[in-house]
Amino acid sequence: MEWRKVKNIIILLLLLVNGFLLFLVWARKSEADAYDQAALTQAVEALGVQGIRVEQSALSGAEGLSPATVERDVAGEGKLAAALLGETAAGDNRGGGLYLYQTDAGEVSVRPGGELSARLNDAPRLHTDDPAAHAAALLKKMGVEGEQSGVTRLEDGGAAVAFVQRWEGIPLFSCTAVFTYREGRLQAVDGVLLAFGTASGESGGVLTLPTALMRFLDGVRERGDVCSAIQSMEAGYRASQAASGVTRLTPCWHIATNTAEYYLDAATGALERAAEG
Repeated sequence: MEWRKVKNIIILLLLLVNGFLLFLVWARKSEADAYDQAALTQAVEALGVQGIRVEQSALSGAEGLSPATVERDVAGEGKLAAALLGETAAGDNRGGGLYLYQTDAGEVSVRPGGELSARLNDAPRLHTDDPAAHAAALLKKMGVEGEQSGVTRLEDGGAAVAFVQRWEGIPLFSCTAVFTYREGRLQAVDGVLLAFGTASGESGGVLTLPTALMRFLDGVRERGDVCSAIQSMEAGYRASQAASGVTRLTPCWHIATNTAEYYLDAATGALERAAEG
């Protein structure tokens, strides 16, 4: 037999083997997906039996999320301050990790963990007819990814625009900032905004979505709380300040029901009310 024919036969056999292996992978994935969907359907039905209505389209899984630590980035915090003050200012270390940035435009203070407070003087660049768009533009100038979470009209006619920070598209539920406008001018910014330095991932798994739903049901029962619907269940992170000075990011779900909002730890299943966190 000619070598060319032998080679063609070998290539054909290899293609058949590869095709068979791909079919096995696809079959196993399809089986796993079907099992996951069945488990989720059963969990939703179990909550329904307990009088809690859940729409699967309102749920998101936490796959791919893992605990992480983030080093403080003082230079990045200076960028946040410069965006608000309109000019670069040297941060004055006041001790205890507090940095104060002061210019004629106002002052910005930043504490460990991203706690930020800004008081701004009058300047043309701070005037706007659209507070929401103005605040979003300032966040972009800071280099912060954020999503507007609400606009509150104040009694004096002003507006408070709230944002939730995101990291690589994932919400940081404990990192929120409020931009306060009065008489069409930004006067103050308060909240928590992280300037991300070096991030280090950690090992650790997260609960599956069906398991998380059952942990939520158990937690609500233990607390004696009452609700009749889960309106949304979004996966993300909560940020906390560690003793070493780094910021720790913990995977969790933010669960909004018709009566209250909760955080469910994606690793332990511990449940707490959002107002308590």
